[in-house]
Amino acid sequence: MSIVGYQSTLRQNPIDGGNTANSQREIALSPAYINPLMLHSPGRNIIAVLNENIVIGKDIRIRSRNARKEIAGWQISLPAPINKNQQGEHTGTLLSRQGKPFYYAIDDDGRVFVSGFFDDPEDEIIFNINPYVAELPLKFRPFLDREAPTPAERRALRRANANRNEVK
Repeated sequence: MSIVGYQSTLRQNPIDGGNTANSQREIALSPAYINPLMLHSPGRNIIAVLNENIVIGKDIRIRSRNARKEIAGWQISLPAPINKNQQGEHTGTLLSRQGKPFYYAIDDDGRVFVSGFFDDPEDEIIFNINPYVAELPLKFRPFLDREAPTPAERRALRRANANRNEVK
């Protein structure tokens, strides 16, 4: 389901006859919600939330940290959509600054999966996602703790500890 627009004028609240004002707030995405393998501009990763639960990507940009050409998989986390759908209803196409297409899908937890190819290591994806209605309260799914060891580092530590125990 895509939302094409929203009502920008005051509307009558049928319960008490009063007016309800529309609202907009901006939320800066924490680095915990961006894939650690991607570079981002901390001052730019902003989403707009209208009326507390309509999510719009305002200025989110990421690029490859290690100059890899292809990206695929979970890249950022946004608020979880209210409409749960196994068919990938929240999908679309993103463009990079150089006009390269990247395809995205938002899952039930708000994880944004992106796939596509970079031609230039300095190119970045601009997340102009289709607006959607999010669950309240807004929920984000974080990536692993950035200070914690990576899975490969944890395996190496376990092997080193196992080798030390065998030697004793």
